[in-house]
Amino acid sequence: MPETSAENSIASIASRFINNTNKNVFLTGKAGTGKTTFLKHIIKQTYKNAIIVAPTGIAAINAGGVTIHSLFQLPFGAFIPSRDANIAFNENIKINTPNTLFKGFQINASKRKLLQELELLIIDEVSMLRSDLLDAIDTILKSIRRKNHLPFGGVQVLFIGDLLQLPPVVKDDEWHFLKTYYKSAFFFDAQVLTENKPLYIELDKIYRQADNTFISILNNLRSNQVTKNDIDTLNAYYKPDFKSDIKENYIHLTTHNSKADHLNRESLKSLSGKSFFFKAETTGDFNEYAYPVEDNMELKSGAQIMFIKNDPSGGQRFFNGKIGIISAISDKLIEVSFDDSSKPISIEKYEWKNIKYALNEATNEIEEKINGTFTQYPIKLAWAITVHKSQGLTFSKAIIDIGQAFAPGQVYVALSRLTSLNGLILSSPITTNSLNIDTNITDYSNKKESAEALSSIFESESFLFFQNYIIQCFNFATLDHVLKSHIESYQKDELKSSKQKHFNWAFELKKEVEAARVVSDKFLNQLNYIFQNKQADYKEQLKARIAAAKNHFTPILKEFSKTIFKQMELLRSEKKVKAYLEELTELDALFFKQLQLINKAEAMVKTATENSEFSKEKINTTEQNNERIKELSAIIPNKEKKKQSSKKDTTEKKEKIDTKKVTFDLYKRGMTIEDIAIERKMVTLTIEGHLAYYAGLGLIDVKKFVNEEKMNNIITVSKTLDTTLFGPIKQSLGDEYSYSEIRFAMAYHQNSKK
Repeated sequence: MPETSAENSIASIASRFINNTNKNVFLTGKAGTGKTTFLKHIIKQTYKNAIIVAPTGIAAINAGGVTIHSLFQLPFGAFIPSRDANIAFNENIKINTPNTLFKGFQINASKRKLLQELELLIIDEVSMLRSDLLDAIDTILKSIRRKNHLPFGGVQVLFIGDLLQLPPVVKDDEWHFLKTYYKSAFFFDAQVLTENKPLYIELDKIYRQADNTFISILNNLRSNQVTKNDIDTLNAYYKPDFKSDIKENYIHLTTHNSKADHLNRESLKSLSGKSFFFKAETTGDFNEYAYPVEDNMELKSGAQIMFIKNDPSGGQRFFNGKIGIISAISDKLIEVSFDDSSKPISIEKYEWKNIKYALNEATNEIEEKINGTFTQYPIKLAWAITVHKSQGLTFSKAIIDIGQAFAPGQVYVALSRLTSLNGLILSSPITTNSLNIDTNITDYSNKKESAEALSSIFESESFLFFQNYIIQCFNFATLDHVLKSHIESYQKDELKSSKQKHFNWAFELKKEVEAARVVSDKFLNQLNYIFQNKQADYKEQLKARIAAAKNHFTPILKEFSKTIFKQMELLRSEKKVKAYLEELTELDALFFKQLQLINKAEAMVKTATENSEFSKEKINTTEQNNERIKELSAIIPNKEKKKQSSKKDTTEKKEKIDTKKVTFDLYKRGMTIEDIAIERKMVTLTIEGHLAYYAGLGLIDVKKFVNEEKMNNIITVSKTLDTTLFGPIKQSLGDEYSYSEIRFAMAYHQNSKK
């Protein structure tokens, strides 16, 4: 594979590790070094099936991904990575183990396929990720992908974040159990990483600060090496009686939400002008807990605001954290002026997307689907903000209170928001006690690889990955194995299953695949010989041999697909073959996947001979995918048409009597659920479902079936897990919540949304 060159930056080296190896990577860097930019770059150019996750809803929205809990359907509570754990559980906390993790675990077939095709998992804001949660992710991926011998079931993981940002949150009673298994709550102390530590790659070019004195102080803060001179330099900016003029655009960095909110409310209230209210527009499903700004925003002329997004036009009119003053406002206009001599601008609303990941079963590629949107002005009142919420923002002027109440590392977080010392005002002096950083972080940071070590690791790992990937692309063993399993499924009598009469067809297909595998095995021997000898021109040898192999195998694999398509055409007129058709569809997907791998192998070898990085743009899949979709749409009936047809049939066959209303009428007469079930000769679950419908409409007091506290908890868990399935919700909440309570709470929530 291509070696790193002297002109490569650290970011480029990290990118090559992602695309040209299977090594896990922890990408970190001081504030303002471009971690978010790197994330966007990887998603845009990697050829791997990738998914972005984050620990919280807001972090997921900002990263363009989904929450960890929703993707992996994880229950709430602590996770102990031991199947033999014998714990006297505390009834006030939830403890999960590998055994209980899958108790009631419900994950649909499409989500399962999605995780099976996953190649790269990107975890953003990893400072908040708990070590036990990472082990839970590892447990689920190993199980679903059926690769218990590989960390994360063979998925490559890219961790992104700054460990001096928000730390993981662990309750004392949870840590009582976890401390036996974990050195700390930080992600790097997860058991899955004990023998498989991610490469520590730190971005070092600072884009936010240019003042060398300030940069030096920040570096010393990060490494617990602050000098007396550093403290004296900072305390020169201590001005306890400083009062800022509104035109100076200072922002207060505070320790608590309540203080920041109070400052903003009182400052807005002090302005004499008229208040204007701007309501956000939402479409589809967008969790209110993940709203990036207020959904009903109150503003006035003269209000100090800050932008929370970069200029979407690509210009430099504003950036994330830039502060300005509203100079003109109406129901349809917000104009903002700045103190840097730039022109006032009229701002426009910004659209945030709540996405879901789905596997395109035609192309085997993971795609983003927009599940909902939130549209609002990308601004916040900016007289004050908490240090935690300032992460990722850049300020030119700030009044900072960093007294002893700060958690370890928070002095650095607060100061690193500023572009220079010139904009700093301290409302309380800095003391040595407020500068401590968690020793677990410093110990871990001290073990990072040098640039020379990274180069050496890349050389060996990239060649190993290159070799294994190319061989995998021409290995027909999986196809052969699946065909054998498929043959074994033809075991019933023809009278009991119409599938059985097609045994001969399947047997002939299996023989053809076996013949293709014989050739592929011989070719694998040739590839192994080239890799083992590794002559000076081995890449050119591979290029020539793979081009010839592609010309040989491509028509064979396409013919296999045609054979399956013809079989599916024959089955169209037969009844009770739905499951069989799905089997054939999945079988054909494997042939197409093998074809995709061969095309990737050709592109990968080509980039290797050019000594360039293998990326998405090197593989031209558009034409191949379009052809594939066209072929499948001609064979498989359109699902939407089927749904519409099914709806018509249902409408025609609809009962004249509304069975739910019959139950509702009996309930209004004073009958209990059990009485109604006996009267109607139905199970209580059905009766509960009928009454839950009317509770959702507000015609029955839902609190008669579930108290308000429980209902709120149920709805919160449903939103966090991004599921309406009762199993995962109950698993997360525990046995004190009944399925009946969950049913009523969810019915109420879903119908009230409508």
